[in-house]
Amino acid sequence: MNNTSLTHFNLNDWLHENPYRNGTLAQELQCYGLPYGGIGFASHVLTYYTIIMLSYQRSPWMPWKRNHHKWIDITLSIFGLVAAGTLTVLTILRCRNRWQFVVMATWKLVLSVTFGILSIHAATMARPKDKYQYSGLGHLESTANAIENKEYTKVLWWMLLYVPGVVAGLSGLLSLVFKEIGHNAHVKIITEVFGIVVAFPAGLVLIIGIVSMCQQCCGSRKEEVHNSSIEDLGKRTVGIGIMVFLVAGSATSVLAALYSDWILGAIAGNLVGLPSGDVAPLYWGYILAKRLPFFSF
Repeated sequence: MNNTSLTHFNLNDWLHENPYRNGTLAQELQCYGLPYGGIGFASHVLTYYTIIMLSYQRSPWMPWKRNHHKWIDITLSIFGLVAAGTLTVLTILRCRNRWQFVVMATWKLVLSVTFGILSIHAATMARPKDKYQYSGLGHLESTANAIENKEYTKVLWWMLLYVPGVVAGLSGLLSLVFKEIGHNAHVKIITEVFGIVVAFPAGLVLIIGIVSMCQQCCGSRKEEVHNSSIEDLGKRTVGIGIMVFLVAGSATSVLAALYSDWILGAIAGNLVGLPSGDVAPLYWGYILAKRLPFFSF
């Protein structure tokens, strides 16, 4: 259907068209209409950056200013959520013959839904200009304290919705890696690099967590612990354990998404991630939809 004009486009035919059903992974990957490679990597980085900015009520494209156009931001977030979700579902349907691509696209769908809900929630918390006493990056803490509702970062709790998507997506991603790592040099190199990148912070967080828990029972806090109840000590230990788990889990989720971008690029033989053929409209449409909350202000 590459040479078919848009006037003769038939969605049903397009969804069922699969010329590489029994081809190589690189050929079958042509059904995948979501960003990957360097472009996908950049898209994910922008998504995470936008999440951080919105959680601090900052405009992603003007971080020195705070968001105060509530309804415009809500509209952008809703359109972005609906469009990105729809385009992802189309990719899932078209790639239904390869389960790894389906679960990885589902991973992106969960991220889109999480990102959309978080953006909408953040937009509902935007306040008019007269509610802010300060402006500018130099007064970030002062500005935050000037807001009546100081719990704006609670929107980050929506990221818990992302966890099931990560688990599902990783199952498909690792399956593809095991199939390719033996004969695809790029997949092997990318896996080794990300393995080191993930192992170092994970090990560091684990060590810090163990040291913190040990301090609850010995060392400089021995006297304090002696005077504390066993119940209080248990609560502190559990709290530290949960914190370590959340930090390690968050880092793994972020790095896993970035890892998946490069792995798909390596499999496709297209590390840049430029789309071709009939998936190009979905590809660029998805990127545009995901960027709409970026223009909150």
